[in-house]
Amino acid sequence: MIKFFRKIRQNMIKENRVSKYMLYAIGEIILVVIGILIALQINNWNEEKKINKSIENHLAILKQNLSEDFEQLKELNQNMVDNTNRSDSLMMQMKTLIPIDNYTSKYIVTLLLEYQFRPNTNAMETMTQSNEIPFLKTELQTAILDYYALIKSAQEREQISNTQIQSKYEVYINKNYPSIFQRNNEWEFLKNYYKDDPRPLSFINEKDFLADKTLESLITSRYFQSVALKKFYSDLLDASSNILKML
Repeated sequence: MIKFFRKIRQNMIKENRVSKYMLYAIGEIILVVIGILIALQINNWNEEKKINKSIENHLAILKQNLSEDFEQLKELNQNMVDNTNRSDSLMMQMKTLIPIDNYTSKYIVTLLLEYQFRPNTNAMETMTQSNEIPFLKTELQTAILDYYALIKSAQEREQISNTQIQSKYEVYINKNYPSIFQRNNEWEFLKNYYKDDPRPLSFINEKDFLADKTLESLITSRYFQSVALKKFYSDLLDASSNILKML
């Protein structure tokens, strides 16, 4: 083909047909440019197909990640519901609105438990590294970015809450209420742990408990932190559910 075009050019030059040669040369250049553009377009199509296939695979992984997150968040949300109920019950007992009972020790000790959301971020990290996020539909892109930003805020609140437990609440309970750690505690874990303990039982001193303003302050803080975390977990449940619907 190249020899054919070269022969045409040579014949035109020999025949001194300059004007026709110029038109031919321009036409040849246009054909070359068109060929290059077609090749580039085909290459772009192939690259786009690769990107779309990669995004499709990563979105499938993201869907699995979010499903796992959703189940974890449901449990964490319920834990915060339980925490707020326990804190509220303790405050009502301290206000003498309801009597101290066998569950008082359980409420105190279960507020010692720390909680932390551990999302599966494999898909998000991969899509970020491969710069695939900008190729998503705007609505989906916004929803995903908002979800992971909300996770960061929730984890900051978890750190505040857990630090408060470690540095204040747990220290105070261990020092002032060691009697709650025995077999008559209604929390199943302690009940089983101490079930073979033959030592005599001891009980919370009601007068000291009702006058314990430090404990009251700590319980109020545990209530606040639980309410705050419940709001984060609820919002994350809604956000993950919304993304799953889009996927």
